[in-house]
Amino acid sequence: MDTGKLVVAVVENDPGMLKALGRLLRAAGYLAQLYASAELYLQREERGDVSCLILDIDLGGLSGIELQQMLVGAGNAPPIVFVTSQIDGGFEAAAQRLGCLAYLRKPFASEDLLAALQRAAQQQ
Repeated sequence: MDTGKLVVAVVENDPGMLKALGRLLRAAGYLAQLYASAELYLQREERGDVSCLILDIDLGGLSGIELQQMLVGAGNAPPIVFVTSQIDGGFEAAAQRLGCLAYLRKPFASEDLLAALQRAAQQQ
């Protein structure tokens, strides 16, 4: 599958994880857009270009779940994959209720994330 045209946005407040996810995505052939907060993601200029959104739960401000709720409520949520260290099952249940594509707990295998992105690409 040609991933070169697929834009994956990552919202992660940990700079090291954000950088690592960006490297992984680019190595797999995706166009990566990196954001350190939900607020920065919401301020971006391009609105309909994201093929998949990778979100952490705890972002320091607006949470990943809150961002998901906003996007779903507005009717413009791309497929969402959560990557988080949260072990509270309530977060996973909330994300699933709102239709997330995958919920991966850190540390996760890069193959699991790439498989979720392939599923997102098939939904395009």
